[in-house]
Amino acid sequence: MVLFFGIGLLSAQQLYRYTLDSFDKDVIADEGFETYLYTMDRLAKQYGLQIKVQGEGFRKADSPVRGAIVPPSATSNHLVGHAVDINIVYNGTWYNSSALSNYSSLPQAIKNFITGCKNEGMRWGGEFSTTDPVHFDDGLNLYNKARYDRLYLLYQ
Repeated sequence: MVLFFGIGLLSAQQLYRYTLDSFDKDVIADEGFETYLYTMDRLAKQYGLQIKVQGEGFRKADSPVRGAIVPPSATSNHLVGHAVDINIVYNGTWYNSSALSNYSSLPQAIKNFITGCKNEGMRWGGEFSTTDPVHFDDGLNLYNKARYDRLYLLYQ
């Protein structure tokens, strides 16, 4: 984990750049999302998965979202560093949004990963009313709106 100063934050709450063994690139996230990233890494190792990060996790509100499969939400957890979008590689096969959206046809290892993330308190976008199967977050914008709003003011 490396403190990410590129945003120019000088407060007690910080964005960090996380380097995780199962992830193909670093994820920028708020320190409050750290436990969830480590959970995802642990589960990916446990089930023999490689995580392909789409974007960086955190993003600025005015940044274009390349390859978005759903319109970005105005209250997205990405805007406060509490979400990550991923593809998954298992046994040499790449599972992108199209493949991940068909839960019943996923290999058991990927199902176990998704279930494990949910059991640890994460939300999986494959269960959203507008499905976004590459998306994982902790629901901060729903479960602690005051904290979400504080972080939004800090980071945006």
